[in-house]
Amino acid sequence: MKKILLFFLLFSFFSLNVYSDDKIFYLDVDKMLNESKKGKKIIKELDKINNDNITQFKLQEDELKKIEQNITNVKNIISKDDLNSKIDELKKKISTYNLDKRKKIKNFENKKNQELKNFLIQVTPIIESYMEANSINIILEKKNIFIANSKYDITIEIIKLIDKENN
Repeated sequence: MKKILLFFLLFSFFSLNVYSDDKIFYLDVDKMLNESKKGKKIIKELDKINNDNITQFKLQEDELKKIEQNITNVKNIISKDDLNSKIDELKKKISTYNLDKRKKIKNFENKKNQELKNFLIQVTPIIESYMEANSINIILEKKNIFIANSKYDITIEIIKLIDKENN
C-alpha cells in the first residue's frame, strides 16, 4: 500500500503542469531618464553644474601651477626663509583647494542623488497607474534581467506617459 501511495505521489508530482497568469514586464530606468523630457532636463542641469565645477577646478589648478613655477624660478634668488614661507603658503593654498574640491564633488553627488530620487518619486505614480491599467503584476528593472523577449519591454510606453504628464 505504501508503495502504491508513493508511486502515485511521485507520478502526480512529475506530471503537474504549472501555468501562470502573472504579467511580468521590464523597464529600462536609465533610458527612461535619458529620453524623457523631464529626465533630459535633470541631466542637462546636472551636466551644467558639473562642467562649471570642472572649469573652476581647472582655473584653480592653473593658478597653483603658476605659483609653483614662480617659486621654482626664484628659489635660488630669494632667502631660504622667504622660500620656505612661499612654499608653506603654496601648501596651504593646495590644501584649501583640495578641501574645496572634495566639498564641491560631494555636494554635486548629493544633488545628483536627490534629483534622481525626486525623478523616480515623480514617475512612480505614472508607472503604477500603467500597471493597474494593463493588469501588470511585476515590473523589473532591465539591468537586473539576464535575458528577456523585447515584447516585455515597456520603456517607450512609460516615456510617452511621463512626457504626456509633464506637458
